[in-house]
Amino acid sequence: MLRAIVTIIAMTLIVIFFGIPTLLIGLVYPARPVVAACSLIWARAILICSGVRMTVEGKEHLFDGVPRFFMGNHQSALDIPILMAALNGDVRFLAKNTLFRIPIFGWVMFRYGYVPIHRGNARITLRTLEEMLRHLRHKPISFAVFPEGTRSRDGRLLVFRRGTMKIARRSGLDVVPFSIDGSVAVHHRDHLYRATPGPVKLVFGEPIPAKQVAAMSATKLHRHVVETVSRQLGHPVGLSLRADASDATASDHSLVTSEKT
Repeated sequence: MLRAIVTIIAMTLIVIFFGIPTLLIGLVYPARPVVAACSLIWARAILICSGVRMTVEGKEHLFDGVPRFFMGNHQSALDIPILMAALNGDVRFLAKNTLFRIPIFGWVMFRYGYVPIHRGNARITLRTLEEMLRHLRHKPISFAVFPEGTRSRDGRLLVFRRGTMKIARRSGLDVVPFSIDGSVAVHHRDHLYRATPGPVKLVFGEPIPAKQVAAMSATKLHRHVVETVSRQLGHPVGLSLRADASDATASDHSLVTSEKT
């Protein structure tokens, strides 16, 4: 419990200390290097305080710094700082709209291109996603999503929602499947004030070129991503490749209607 409390305090202090100047700079010009540096500090502090011993594989695919669309599994609230730390802070996420109401933290997120998801209003969510896609086409930046839509309670893969595949195809970016293994043991969704130090492994798969992504159907991209993530985790494909009829025919907002990160 003490470690989790220390982590929360560290998160809050870093947001206050770095968030205010970052927000002020963003009001004039939302410079990416500024928010990347602050995000990296925030992420590393969380991982240190929570006891994450992270190893990263496949980062050699990403040395060129080209913006990409990252898609992978979701085990813990630590997954976001894990990805931020691995990508040097230069990545954006979809996030619950309630996070954007947090003073300083939420304001910085909004100003620097994070996308709020409104669970109870699909129309607003779709409008927000369309704006995100327009932004990505004009000013590409790496984006990350968790197609399961919620955190796994036991580390096993859940169903990957097809709405994320449609968004990825329209983003115009290379797609990179990734897997996170071990974060659920460090911080479980059912134990907010408990953190158990341990190893976490992050694996980046080989990028799928944007032109190839655009030529793939959502079904084919779905299968490719799920099979890659499953293979990286050493899991059978099983449930994650299954999609019921409503999921297979859903619109882009199928990603967000049950998002519970």
